[in-house]
Amino acid sequence: MEDSINLNRGDGWTQYSKLVLTKLEDHEDILKDINKELTNVRVEIGMLKVKSGVWGLIGGLIPVAIALILNLFKN
Repeated sequence: MEDSINLNRGDGWTQYSKLVLTKLEDHEDILKDINKELTNVRVEIGMLKVKSGVWGLIGGLIPVAIALILNLFKN
């Protein structure tokens, strides 16, 4: 009976609201860390796309260069 009286007066809600706010702040910190990591992953993916494009260009130029060299020696 005493517990229900305390809850009705708001004593329980005060403690619970503090707990809820603390948990929300913890989750906010976790979300900030996740956002930082996500940004880092996006940057790394962008760098990998550039590197793969450069290596693709180099790989595509090798057969062209060989064909040009062979064409020069035939004449």
